[in-house]
Amino acid sequence: MNKINYRERARKIIELSEAFSQKLIEKVKGQKVSTLSCEEKELLDNLRSAFNEWKSKEIYFQCVCEPDLVDLAIYEIEASKIKYTYFLKKAREKDLSLK
Repeated sequence: MNKINYRERARKIIELSEAFSQKLIEKVKGQKVSTLSCEEKELLDNLRSAFNEWKSKEIYFQCVCEPDLVDLAIYEIEASKIKYTYFLKKAREKDLSLK
C-alpha cells in the first residue's frame, strides 16, 4: 500500500497558499472602492471571503492529527484554493484588487 506523506503534502499546500497570498498583497494598490460598481464590490467581497476561508482551513489542517481528518482538511484546503483562484481570476479580468 502506498503510504501518503501528509507532512510533505501539507508543506506544499502551505507554500502554494503563501505564494498566492504574496501575489495578492502585491496586487493591492491604488483601487478606489467608491468608484466600483455593486457587482465589483460583491466580487471583491467574495474574493476576501474565499481567502479567509482558505486561511482558516489551513489552520484547521495544522490542528488535526487523525489520518481521516487530515484527508478531510486537505480536501477542504484544495476546495478553498479552487474557490479563491476562481474569484481571483474574475477580479483580474476586471482589473480589480483588494485593499
